[in-house]
Amino acid sequence: MGEVTVNFIAFDEVLDACLMVLVEEAWSEPVEVHLRALQDRLYGCLDAALDGQLAIQFPQSLGKPVIIRIDCYDLDRGEIDGFIGRFADGVAALPEYSTETSPYVSEIRFEVNHESLAPRH
Repeated sequence: MGEVTVNFIAFDEVLDACLMVLVEEAWSEPVEVHLRALQDRLYGCLDAALDGQLAIQFPQSLGKPVIIRIDCYDLDRGEIDGFIGRFADGVAALPEYSTETSPYVSEIRFEVNHESLAPRH
């Protein structure tokens, strides 16, 4: 497995889940360039969770659901939400990304949060 950039790992006690959080903000290049890079990061998160790298670094994640959360700041909501929906649907259809064959993860879900860094008046 290659390197994956995750901004931080958190644990949600209510959901009893591990969160792999990716931060994306104010893209300056064409959206396609950023979506391709985000896709690579998402596949890296999946690989790290399913192959056990996450559980090695964070043993408390072992056997729990993993939520890959993308925190978006000042990005087009429609572009991101559509992309993540298509990505999640596509991955769900790939046997190599099934949680059924991984002893490290019970479930993988995707979540997107949208915020703005612009000052409010």
